[in-house]
Amino acid sequence: MLNIITASILVLVAFVGAAQASDDEACTKVPREQWMSVEQLKGKLGEQGYTVSKIEIEDGCAEAKISDKDGKTAELDIDPATGAVVKMDE
Repeated sequence: MLNIITASILVLVAFVGAAQASDDEACTKVPREQWMSVEQLKGKLGEQGYTVSKIEIEDGCAEAKISDKDGKTAELDIDPATGAVVKMDE
């Protein structure tokens, strides 16, 4: 019985670890020298109709706080090499 409980706990811990690893993955594998600057990323988002209040780049992702023309706000994860939106949290 103890072995079944131990095995179950190990499987659960492995699953949780894998889920956290996928959340922390970088948005790009392109070398940092090829990334856009914060100003370039702001410009790219502006071209898409967003107003940017903040952008930070860390761990291979640009994180932007934006609002759209209707005033709705969101947080975006952006590929700093291409400017493509990888994830949006409203």
